[in-house]
Amino acid sequence: MLSAASYVAAVAAFLALAGLTLVLWRDRPAAVALMAAALLTVGWAGDQAWQAWQAGPATELIGSGFWELLRAIGWFVLLLAILVRMYGDSPKGQRTLRRWGVMIGGVLLLVLIPMTGVGAVRDQIYGLALLVLPIMGLVLVEQVYRNTPEQERWSIKFLCLGIGGIFAFDLFLVADLVLFQAVESPTIQARGLVNALVVPLLAISMRRQLPHERAPVVSRHLVFHTAALTGAGLYLLAVGGAVYLLREFGGDWGALLQAALLFGAVLLLILILFSGSFRARLRLLINKHFFNYKYDYRKEWLRFTETLSREHHELPLRQRGVGAIAELVDSPGGLLWAQDRQGDYRLEGVLNLGEPEHPPEPSEGALAWFLRQTGWVVDLDEFRRDPDLYPALQPPQWLLDNPRYWLLVPLIQGEDLTGFVVLAQPRAPRVIEWEERDLLKTAGRQLAVYVALMQTDEALLEARQFETFHRLAAFLVHDLKNVSGQLSLVLANAERHRDNPAFVANAFETVGHARERLDRTLAQLRHAQPGPATPAQRVDLAEVLRQVVNGARGAPQPELHLEQEVEVVADHDRLFNVLSHLVRNAQEATPAEGRVVVRLRQREACGYIVIEDNGQGMDEAFIRDRLFRPFQTTKGNAGMGIGVYEAREYIASLGGRIDVESAPGSGTRFTVQLLARTAAVSPAPAAAAS
Repeated sequence: MLSAASYVAAVAAFLALAGLTLVLWRDRPAAVALMAAALLTVGWAGDQAWQAWQAGPATELIGSGFWELLRAIGWFVLLLAILVRMYGDSPKGQRTLRRWGVMIGGVLLLVLIPMTGVGAVRDQIYGLALLVLPIMGLVLVEQVYRNTPEQERWSIKFLCLGIGGIFAFDLFLVADLVLFQAVESPTIQARGLVNALVVPLLAISMRRQLPHERAPVVSRHLVFHTAALTGAGLYLLAVGGAVYLLREFGGDWGALLQAALLFGAVLLLILILFSGSFRARLRLLINKHFFNYKYDYRKEWLRFTETLSREHHELPLRQRGVGAIAELVDSPGGLLWAQDRQGDYRLEGVLNLGEPEHPPEPSEGALAWFLRQTGWVVDLDEFRRDPDLYPALQPPQWLLDNPRYWLLVPLIQGEDLTGFVVLAQPRAPRVIEWEERDLLKTAGRQLAVYVALMQTDEALLEARQFETFHRLAAFLVHDLKNVSGQLSLVLANAERHRDNPAFVANAFETVGHARERLDRTLAQLRHAQPGPATPAQRVDLAEVLRQVVNGARGAPQPELHLEQEVEVVADHDRLFNVLSHLVRNAQEATPAEGRVVVRLRQREACGYIVIEDNGQGMDEAFIRDRLFRPFQTTKGNAGMGIGVYEAREYIASLGGRIDVESAPGSGTRFTVQLLARTAAVSPAPAAAAS
């Protein structure tokens, strides 16, 4: 009687487990296999209870081989299903599962073969088979637990413990019967109760399993339009029925009322279908009742990103950002507050909320501190009803006084608060739950990156404007320094040569040239850009080089060698300044007893000016890293460091280039290449500077 009650308890427990699996956990992995194993165990326990009720011998309480076999198969299939889910897709996993299938098939044959025989041999083989079944079960349990990733063992450990407990008790019981032939034992009577005790462990494990994805494969867009068209069709059917009744029973007024009703019904349908509030309510209804999640996150994120990154749009980025985040919750607009350079938060973007004038929010104020510390999405309606839901939040009064302000979304970048968005009341009333809050938080972080990039672009544009101004100033200062140098040279020689007519003539020429340079500088200031103030013209390079060499002061005096007459299109004065600077640099780098040579020649369609000295030279690193970079000088306070840079830029603007060959102690050679326009066929004789 005790044995029967024990197995009846097992029947009830496993029936309950099968029912719970069918009702509550049918979407869990391996749920079908667990339900099948539970039902097979119910059959096994019912058979054992019937035998116990008939008061059969104790060995028969073990030995209904058919149900013992089915029960073992059920648990084997469950364990194999778990293994298949974990690594059945890999080739190695498939080979392992095939080996297990062969091994289990062999064990089942070992059980089935002796069931057809008789005698002592049958009993011995059958006892050995019953001993192998729990051993195989324990090995399978160990395989499942060991091959489960460590982070998932929390959900599988109670299942392994329960099934392992069943097979461990069976192994103990069968070993006791096979080795010691013990038939009347309380252990046999407790077998059903022991199986029933593992059911809570199996239930807990199933409860911990994550459910399968149950979202429908149909798109939300299709469901929305299908629902809208279906509703419109039903509405038109109802209108058609009303029109029919008016026509049949309306009498003289029937035709008139029929036309008016039909027109009014169609007009009402158009108004409803084009109503943003109606679409929002319909979308909310569909998401709530047809889908597990309210949003199609892939579609929402693609739309959000496309709105923010859209170029050449009529709305600036700040308004587009408000619209992108407002559309997630069917809000018609909002306000964007961004951090300025002083750290305060100022209103920088308004969408569909008029032209509000709100004071800036300080960075250390209560609102900014709360948003920065919590990162919460604040429901202002909820705060108005119960401020205790948001402890430590102290919003400004203007935020609470306006009933159109609905949500407060922080824009968090890293750990900093870039700004925040105030959204207007939605088109259709809705409750903000965890899903909306998580989506708005994520969208706020994305929008914070765009706001930061926008502010960085604006700062970079401003920096570029200042860079242009500073570059202009540097070129102008360089020109003024050259003019100052020329006038200083005149003053330095005035005492000795004031009675020399040639000096006086040269001094007037120098002063006139300085005046022209100053006039050009003023023109550049008026145009706010560096570059020539006069149009380009044909320039004779030989004549320019003669002026450069004749105007050079100091030692060593440069030598001029003209192989050909070459003409180029350029600004005479700027080209003169560039070449004068290169010659002067060669003089300054060469000792007084050294040599500076200037040559002009033409090769094919290009003219070449070579300025060569045997001075101190430059190393390769200096030429590569510093020579052509602005504001890099070796002259201390005497130089601006932009002469060679200006020379290269101007020659490049003419379509030419400057090449440099130099080595420490071996002198330097500058080669200026320009596109020639005309050239004389006969070479001119070499001339030395006088």
